[in-house]
Parts: sequence; structure tokens; C-alpha cells
Amino acid sequence: MKIDPRYISFGDLFRSNDVFYTPEYQRDYSWDEEQIEQFCSDIREALLKKHHGEPCEHFFGGVVCAQESRIGNTSKRNENLLVDGQQRLSTTILFFAVINNILKKIECNEDDDNYRNEILKDIQKYFYFDEREHREVKPYRRIKIGAADNDFYESLIENAPIKHNRNSHKLMLSAKKCFENFFLEELFNEKSSSECLDVVDNVVKLFNESFTLIHIVTSSVDEAYKLFTVLNDRGINLTEGELLKAYTIGICKENKSHIRQISSDWDLILKYPSKKVTDYLRWIIIMVLGENVTASSVLQNYKLKYFKDSCSSNEIFEKVRFLRNCVERLEYISEGAWPYDDSMSSSNWHKAKLDVLVNKLQHAYAMPMLLAASFSSENNFQDLVNETCKFFLRYKAISNLHASVFSTLYPALAHKILSLRDRFNISLLHTEFNKIIVQRDGDGQHFINGINSLKYQKKGDNKPIKCLLITIQENWQWLMDSNHSSPANRLRREDRSVVFEFNNTTLEHISPYSSTSNSDNSDVDKLKNSIGNLVILDVNRNSKNDNKSFSAKKEFFKNTGIGIHEKLLSYDEWQESSIHDLQSKYIDYSLKVFSFGGK
Repeated sequence: MKIDPRYISFGDLFRSNDVFYTPEYQRDYSWDEEQIEQFCSDIREALLKKHHGEPCEHFFGGVVCAQESRIGNTSKRNENLLVDGQQRLSTTILFFAVINNILKKIECNEDDDNYRNEILKDIQKYFYFDEREHREVKPYRRIKIGAADNDFYESLIENAPIKHNRNSHKLMLSAKKCFENFFLEELFNEKSSSECLDVVDNVVKLFNESFTLIHIVTSSVDEAYKLFTVLNDRGINLTEGELLKAYTIGICKENKSHIRQISSDWDLILKYPSKKVTDYLRWIIIMVLGENVTASSVLQNYKLKYFKDSCSSNEIFEKVRFLRNCVERLEYISEGAWPYDDSMSSSNWHKAKLDVLVNKLQHAYAMPMLLAASFSSENNFQDLVNETCKFFLRYKAISNLHASVFSTLYPALAHKILSLRDRFNISLLHTEFNKIIVQRDGDGQHFINGINSLKYQKKGDNKPIKCLLITIQENWQWLMDSNHSSPANRLRREDRSVVFEFNNTTLEHISPYSSTSNSDNSDVDKLKNSIGNLVILDVNRNSKNDNKSFSAKKEFFKNTGIGIHEKLLSYDEWQESSIHDLQSKYIDYSLKVFSFGGK
């Protein structure tokens, strides 16, 4: 492999006949505020040194390219496949685009106008390489970046931005804004128009003369893939998604049509913030393999077990397309949004359950299983969300049993559900959930202790208490039957006519929370925040009962539609024994509702 390294300034690089384009597997634009601020800081420090007559050279790192010789090519233009350095070069050109726009807005007299035009003429080399073809001068863009970013990037260079729709676009917009502020609010502060031109000229000269890099050119494009997988750009490690994009395109390098489509699919996957994409890829491979995959082993598992060496180009194409499909679903599910379009069978009740599981309970362990269920029928997805809510509430949120079970139980279930698809039945979950409950809390004592320990928190959202009481209410009719049949029957009889959303549901203290009416009953006062002194109520009704005694509010519990309120009507007064009695009822109801066994 022939390698030709050149140590040159940015000015020399862009005075040459080099143009740059990125491989199809190159990463999106990724410099965030920290990298942009460092870029500005390097300029700031060099200007200060220049002002004091000190050496102001600064090394910006390496740019690694591949050039393939082409037989019969008469062009003087050197086309560089940009293996490493895309972020640095594209940011530099964006920086000069900002300079170009700022210069044009400075109001000048005749002398300064000539000065400005000279600077503008000087910086055009950063945007175009002009080549004479058939007696015409044709301009070529100095850099063309990835397909997902290039149109938006060029719109910023031309100062006519189009609509942004990717995280990388937001980063470019942010970089442009930072550069504008750097000049207008810092470098130009309290300076005249003429002085501002001098500042810009000094910055341009720094890049032309003092800011250097190493331009490394190799003659083999094939070696570009190998270099890409090991090189980093300014210390920013490539993400799993970016490396897998490179890896899959490398496998399919002989099939150009597949490369184009795979690259397009990866662009759609990688448009989301890198943290999201990393999570999505991990949840997908957990579902596919049916086993837990740690964050550090995601890439290895994809290479060894998903994108196997034996895979054909067409298989790689289909597997990437499946990843794209999964990511699009996860973008909904991970936000607690319903993943089915134009849903006819799902009510707001079902959608609220997903919101509870994902956003209120933040049960991220369930993502592989939720993703798998999204490939099944919508009814199956509804049931899985509902029963997983109950399982998590009992096992973790209230019983506080060890979460390690999720990393073994859920992957296996996700894999099984994906393989069954529409043949999946909720009885599979009931069986597996029941096994765990029997193994870890066979006598229900952890669950009972957890319920007894639930206390109202004035400054908290009281999620476990609300979820517990709401679930009891939704299953009230089933509970009132003497014959408590299977969990499948319970599920079918659940009341879904009323949506108890967190914002519209509040907790009512039966013995008032802050009233002085119980000052002579210290035993009741000590128990006022226990679950036995709480019932659910919609927020509008609760405000009307504020700090009333039990006898004063008792009539208000009539005909509310909430089952437990009917039980309160049987009490003549509210005492310590009443609180213990209601707490016992809650425990009895919960052991039945949050059960996954039985016939």
C-alpha cells in the first residue's frame, strides 16, 4: 500500500486541486458544543499569540484519504475518499461559510470594500475548486459529505438552510450559530467595521499559514474500509451503529445496488441521537438472540451472531432493513407512544398503560419484549403491555425483589414472541410470570410487606400506590365475583371504560392529611399516610373534600363509580381499626389481581 503523508496548512490544502467526498459508510456530522468550543478556543488562543508577536502555529491532526488512479483520466482534480477527518474538514468549511456571510453584511467605505472583496476572494478556495473543462470553468464542491447530511450541509454553506430532520442537522445548525456568536459577540465586540475586517483577515491568515494538518493519501480504496474501522476522528469513538454501517457495507462492497440501499437504511437509523441508537441496537439484538447482551458486547454480538460471515449480500440487505424497521418501532415505543398506525382496536386506556410502563415506571428492561410484541397482533400487544405492568408493579415496584430476573426472563420471552408473532398468546407470559412469582415469593410475603410499607409522600408522585389502587379498581367487578377464575378471564373482564391517567387521578386521605380534627386521636394520625387511609379519586372531586373529616365527606363517596368507595359507606366512623381493615382488604385484592397462576 502506497502512503503519501504531507504536512501542510489548511490554506495549502485548499489551494491544491483536491476535492473530498465521504464513503457511503461514513458517520453523520457529530461535533457537538464541546468540540465546536474547542475549535473556537484554538483560534482564540492563536489570535492572542499573534497579537503579542508570539508563534501561533497549531496542529489540527490528520486527514486520511484514499485516491484510486483512473486509466485515461485527464482531469487535474484529485478526488479524495475521506477515510478520516470528515468532521474536521466539514466544520472548517462551515466556519468559513459563516465568515463569508458575516463579511457580506459589514458596512464599508470604498477602501474597506476593496479590502473585504480581497478577503472574500481569498476564502472562496474553501468552497470550490475551479477546473477548466472544454473552455469552460466548472466549480466543484471542496467536500461532499454523507447522503443523509449533504443537502442540508450545502444549504448552510449557501446560507439558505432547508428544513432539518436529523440530529446531525441540529448539530450543524448549532455549530453555525456558535461560530456566528464567536465573531459577533466576542471577536467583533466594541470594534468598528474596519477593525472587524482586520480581525477576519487575521483569522483567515491563521488558517492559510499557521494552522496545519497532515494529509495522508493512500492509493487503495480497499484499504479505506480497514482504516476506517480503527481510526477515530479527534478522539471521538465511533458508535456501534456507525461501525456496523461500515461493516455491513464492507461485506456487500461488490453489490453497488445493495450498498446504496443499505447506506440509506443506516442513514435513517443513525439520524437519531447516538445514545438512542445505541440503546435501540442493544434491545434489538437481545430480542433476536433471546439472551441478555451487555452494552460493551453489542458490536461483537452483531458481527458474530447476526451479520455472520456466511451471510450473502442479499441476507445482509434484509437484516439491515429489519433493523431499520425495529428502530422505527422503538422510536415510538421508547417514548410511550402507540406503535400501530390508524389503530381501530386500541382505546386511550391501552395507550395510557403503555405510558405508565415506559414513562411512569420507566421499565426499560421490557423494551426487547415490547418490540417483539409489536410484530404480533395489536390485541396481543395490548395484553402484553397490561400484564407486564402488573408483573413489574408486583415484583419490583412494590415487592422490591432483585431486578436481575428481567435480564434473563425478558430476552427469552422476546425471542419466543418474535418467533411466534401472531401465534403468540398471553398465556405464555402468565406461565413465565407465575414461575418467577412462585420461585421468588411463593407465599406472597414480600408483596404483602411491600404493600404494608407503602406510604403517601407529599412531594412524591406516589406511583406505586396510584398504580396499585387503579389496577384494583379496573378489576373490581372480577374481584366481586365469588369465583376468581384464570388470569386470562381476569384480563377479559377488566374495566377499560375509564382512563385513570396520572394527571387526572389523585389520592384522597380518608382521615384528612392536615386537618386538626384528629388531634385527639394520635393513633389515627400516625397512620394517616399509610395505604389503608388512602383511596383514589379524580382530581376535581378531591379538591372539594379538602381536609374534611370522614363523617363530613362520607356522603361524597356515594355513586362515584369507584368500587372501594362503596366499602367506606359501611363504616360509621374512621378509626385505627378501620385503617387496618382497609389495608387488609387492599392486600387481599392485590394478591388476587396481581396473580398469574390458576385455571
